[in-house]
Amino acid sequence: MISRRRSFLAFLGLAPFALGSLAACSSANPNYYRIGPVPGPQVAGAPPSIEVRSISIPGYLDREEIVKQANAYKLDVHTNDIWAEPLASMLEDSLVADLQTRLTGSTVIGAGGSIGANANLMVETNLLRFDPDPDGQMVLQVQVGIRDSASMKLLGTRNITRQAPSGQPVVANIVASMSTLWGQAADEIAAFLAQTWATHPHGRGQSS
Repeated sequence: MISRRRSFLAFLGLAPFALGSLAACSSANPNYYRIGPVPGPQVAGAPPSIEVRSISIPGYLDREEIVKQANAYKLDVHTNDIWAEPLASMLEDSLVADLQTRLTGSTVIGAGGSIGANANLMVETNLLRFDPDPDGQMVLQVQVGIRDSASMKLLGTRNITRQAPSGQPVVANIVASMSTLWGQAADEIAAFLAQTWATHPHGRGQSS
């Protein structure tokens, strides 16, 4: 009985310290990251005005924590390393910036921006996967559609798959790898826009 009482008293004495330690851990300042634009090849022949519509992302990526690793059944995240803004918005902004630097003579705007424009073509993007696999490879899978903005006719679709070393466990390397792969996707989308504009002369929306 005495030993049980001593154990209980010892627990009461340690409990405040344990709770304080947990509070200190949970209140650590988070590290914020963002997807950044990367340079790419110049592409001529795209339409004068392009709109990048809001990007659809899978629910498991729609979180503030950066994904550490994913497999068929389990998802690990960096609890103290988070995105500076929602991932879908950040990818849209980065794609606008990447396309603008690649498409000479074109104006590229985002769907969520404050500037309205009568775009000739619209880019629609469904992100299927963007996370490191168990082998340490960052995997990007995305579906892209090009639509005439006047008729809303879908002019073409394309599947883009890219992968590269994720650089884990360093989170800055993971984000840099994602930025590079997203820039490579922008390379393909820029070429896709130019090809679509050239092969659909009657699918041109508003002139600029």
